[in-house]
Amino acid sequence: MISPKGREEILQLIRSDLVNDWTEVDRTLKNVVRMLLSQRPDIVRLYFLPGVWAQIIQLERKPAAAVILTALKGVIVAESGAPEVLGAEQARFYLTTRIPAYMEMARTWCREHPEACPRGWNREPPPLPLQLDKPGNDAC
Repeated sequence: MISPKGREEILQLIRSDLVNDWTEVDRTLKNVVRMLLSQRPDIVRLYFLPGVWAQIIQLERKPAAAVILTALKGVIVAESGAPEVLGAEQARFYLTTRIPAYMEMARTWCREHPEACPRGWNREPPPLPLQLDKPGNDAC
């Protein structure tokens, strides 16, 4: 789903001094995607494989942005080594990837710490218009 260029950019974000925790990663990623989609969508296109981008641009603006953000979040988790969930913010981030394996990691932690988890952690999110799998699988 994500191109080598997209992975490279995600790795730079992970290695940067801009992000120190899952909340900052989430906020920074949202801000970068919002800025790029409004000012330089040609750059965002480079983050995705051509066939995937062709599907994304067929979507309305809001669902397309959701797919882009969700896919990039999944790559962040994968490129970070998919560490075990150790806190509420990390659980929230994993849940928002909408990737079943990462969501299950978050839910496992939430079952042990239900008071710390975001509301609705045990519900399935509405489906995205494109199916996302764990980065590294053939579908990505």
